[in-house]
Amino acid sequence: MNIVKMRFINIQKSKIVPIFIILLLFLSIVSANEMSLKFSNKPKGDMVMSMRLIDYSHDSVGKLLVTTGFKRGESYENGYVYLLNYNGEILWKKEIGNADGTMDSIRDSLLNPPDVDKAKFYPKDAYGIDFNGNGQKDILLLTESHFYIVSEQGMGKKFFKSVPVSEIKSADIFGDGKEVAILAGVNASMISYNGYDYNFSTIAKPSKPLNSITSANLDSDIEKEIITGGETISGEGNISVYDYNSSLKKWDKTHSYNTGAGMPIKKIIAINLDNGNEYQVGDEKIEILALSEKYVYCFHTKEGSTLSLLWSYPIKQGSDLIVANIIGDENLEVIAAGEKVYVLDKTGSRIWESNLGKAISNVHSSDLNEDGYGEIVAGSSTTYKSNKAYGEIFLLDGLGHLLWQSNENHMTEYVTIKDMDHNGKLDLVLVSYSNVISCYENMMGANKGDMYFTQAMDSFNKQNYRNALVYFKVAREEYKKDRNTNRMLEADDYIKKCELFLNTGSSYEMGQYYFDMGEYQKSILYFEESKQASMNKKDFDRALKAEEMIGKANIYVSAQNYLDEANKYLSEENYDKAYSAYNNAMGIYEKLGDSRKISLIQNNILKIENHKKALEYFEMGKKYFSSGEFHNAKSYFQKASAEFNNLGDLKKVAASEDYITKCNQLIESSNGINSLNNILLYGGILIGFLLLIVLLLFFLLLK
Repeated sequence: MNIVKMRFINIQKSKIVPIFIILLLFLSIVSANEMSLKFSNKPKGDMVMSMRLIDYSHDSVGKLLVTTGFKRGESYENGYVYLLNYNGEILWKKEIGNADGTMDSIRDSLLNPPDVDKAKFYPKDAYGIDFNGNGQKDILLLTESHFYIVSEQGMGKKFFKSVPVSEIKSADIFGDGKEVAILAGVNASMISYNGYDYNFSTIAKPSKPLNSITSANLDSDIEKEIITGGETISGEGNISVYDYNSSLKKWDKTHSYNTGAGMPIKKIIAINLDNGNEYQVGDEKIEILALSEKYVYCFHTKEGSTLSLLWSYPIKQGSDLIVANIIGDENLEVIAAGEKVYVLDKTGSRIWESNLGKAISNVHSSDLNEDGYGEIVAGSSTTYKSNKAYGEIFLLDGLGHLLWQSNENHMTEYVTIKDMDHNGKLDLVLVSYSNVISCYENMMGANKGDMYFTQAMDSFNKQNYRNALVYFKVAREEYKKDRNTNRMLEADDYIKKCELFLNTGSSYEMGQYYFDMGEYQKSILYFEESKQASMNKKDFDRALKAEEMIGKANIYVSAQNYLDEANKYLSEENYDKAYSAYNNAMGIYEKLGDSRKISLIQNNILKIENHKKALEYFEMGKKYFSSGEFHNAKSYFQKASAEFNNLGDLKKVAASEDYITKCNQLIESSNGINSLNNILLYGGILIGFLLLIVLLLFFLLLK
């Protein structure tokens, strides 16, 4: 699709749109195809926990690896693993534990399965990884208590006790054709296959848990380096590079960079931005991209132990980072998700930003209509179900125009874009809130009205009101053809706003506009100006209306101040003050009837309550631990670990797990001492009894 971005200069302030402009606009848009459903499937289980795309070399078509959870009550949780083909048909399905009985169990297929009482079979994620280098994917399955290595047929090979994990990647690290799994969590870890067994090893032990991990060949040797992203013990964001020392068989930290306090690194990518290819011998152009909440960073490795910062770009609420070619120049663009969708070139310069009205949590990209320009699928997580993010999906073209928007909730993290059946059409696979996996073809389902409206909003947000006025009027005509009354009224509203701005509207109308946009401080300035002008004209009714709006705006400002204060305290883990500030904000928003802000505050208050509950469990565990009641202590630490894990607090999970390990050791030691005491007691009684018999025999012989 080629959308010509047109600039209209020196257009008269007349309300009549020139006919030739409308004709040019119609010529600039290629009509879009409707999106068609290819398949849907609803696997067994109360929720989809993950969906990954894996390819098998024997047919080179896409397979979907899906995990689902099935809760059987407080005492037991189970899960399932599915492999679906490109038509959504189930190739095989396996139960993880062995409580269902309706299908084969991964646990039962293991030679030495984990103890049922010590295993939690609820799934968290699954990945396709070619551990043995045979060109076919094994499956790395992560549950709440274990890692499982599973064959392509779903047969269990090996298991390890799990550790808290925030990200898993795979790569041929050692240049031997075998992929390894690299894990970011409490440590940087690795799962590999040595030809006869699977091994779990530690790459590095950072001062605080890691958020992201990747690999790239940075120094022209055989092995790839490991790159991690997280934060230091002092709270600064940190990027570190580890190189494998083959003679000592260990990993050495070779480079490091701290980004500043309060900016932990959320995502790391290593890529050649010049042409998108992986590292080639002799070409030292691998860039390391990093994302914090406030910046996108780009680094090179240079001589010395510190990474060289090439550029940084300021963003807000940074949450995800990818690279893709979306403008057809054969170079990769950097795409960041946050308050907006941010698109940068390889030098860190802004190409465009798209404000979709909601914070974006995940981004994905591919050239869906094969026109040489990539499209972006952006997800906004707005609701949650069992700690899994669900929300809206947006489809943007390579220029940032909105092409399509979902009308139901989807899992925003697990989005697959691929021509799964090699029919020349890219497929988009989504998981809905109702746990239905759906695949769509011809993903260009936007109508003309929406496309014009999107272009109008782009101009409007850039304060190019002349362009915006033209596009809104054309969009209105398209909505009129479709008999879409609601969208016609929305276009009419923006047409009035454009005309207001072009004709320099009154202070009161400007204040009303900014009030409706939620920019209350700015609206107060215009309302005060309107009030003063009305007083000068002795128009007291108008002055009173402005005064009323100033009062309303001040109430919103007060509520926002409480909300900002509460968010600050929450980030500092000062829960009592955060709770108080949230309640103050809640009281104001309830009076205002702002359901969106009320819902946001309620979610944050729930987080506080869950944190408090987790901390209470942890403190009770420490109390019992100090008094030597290790069984009770272990029980509370297990509860604390589960709560902290649900909250994503990896540091507290690690602390709880450390105490659980200590409790187990002390319980085993105590059992050993008790056993020894019992042996001594009963042995003493036996010896005493034998002595008594000897004495009796001695007296009998004397007689």
